[in-house]
Amino acid sequence: MDKIRKNIDIFFLLLIILIFFTVTFVLDEAEILFSSYLLLGFSFFVIVIGYYTSTVIGLLASAFLVFGYGSFIIYESVMKNRALEYSFWWLILIPMFSFIAGRLGDNTKEIIDIATDYERKLDDLITVDEITGLDNINEYIKELEQEMKRASRHGFNLVLMIIEVQYYRNLLAIYGRAQTNKIMSIMSNIIEKDTRIEDKRYKILENRFAIIMPNTSIAGAAKVKTRLKEDLKEVVLHGKNKADKLVFSVKVGIAKYETSIESTFEFTDIAERELEFDV
Repeated sequence: MDKIRKNIDIFFLLLIILIFFTVTFVLDEAEILFSSYLLLGFSFFVIVIGYYTSTVIGLLASAFLVFGYGSFIIYESVMKNRALEYSFWWLILIPMFSFIAGRLGDNTKEIIDIATDYERKLDDLITVDEITGLDNINEYIKELEQEMKRASRHGFNLVLMIIEVQYYRNLLAIYGRAQTNKIMSIMSNIIEKDTRIEDKRYKILENRFAIIMPNTSIAGAAKVKTRLKEDLKEVVLHGKNKADKLVFSVKVGIAKYETSIESTFEFTDIAERELEFDV
């Protein structure tokens, strides 16, 4: 990445030097021809094309301009004998503008792609939800797969619980993002309080939590479900001067692991379908 940064600095400096040379020497005439202003405008045009597309496309654009300008000079020379009024510098300057701007753009795009790739990899490595402090969906998928293999190998009970906060979009519209995040954080604390140490808790969507419950029967999970629905029904939101008691509706789906379940996605889907029957 350091090499790319250096390339960007070098090509940017070359571009500035070339513009300075053009303005100082090529346009340094007592009476500047309109054609020189026009060609300077075309030069900035190929700079933009080269920077925002690629070096190759920029050079192709400059080749058309050079061909057109060169043809014009030949026509003026042969037909009107006026070639000396036109600067031949532009035949060199326009491709140079295009090449330097294109290389600057290519290196800039490369460093942006590298940064984007690093950001994506970093997102994959992050396993904690920043709002609630619970593990996120990346960790959920990994640990659910491990627990399913363990339950299949040793034959113990495994239950998956999905908790969905209803009317989440209305919540955002009324309280805003910051207050809604605070509400979800309070709910995560309630979930941690109402579950066992060995249970694993996750925030898998904006309005959805998941709990992996090893060595738990459906009957045991049903008791936890009742307790959670009762405790999550009311949340106290503390403001600067007062505390508001908010009433919420949550749905809880429970699914028991069976050896016929082939993937974490299937297991999750079974638990999510149970949300529809929770009234």
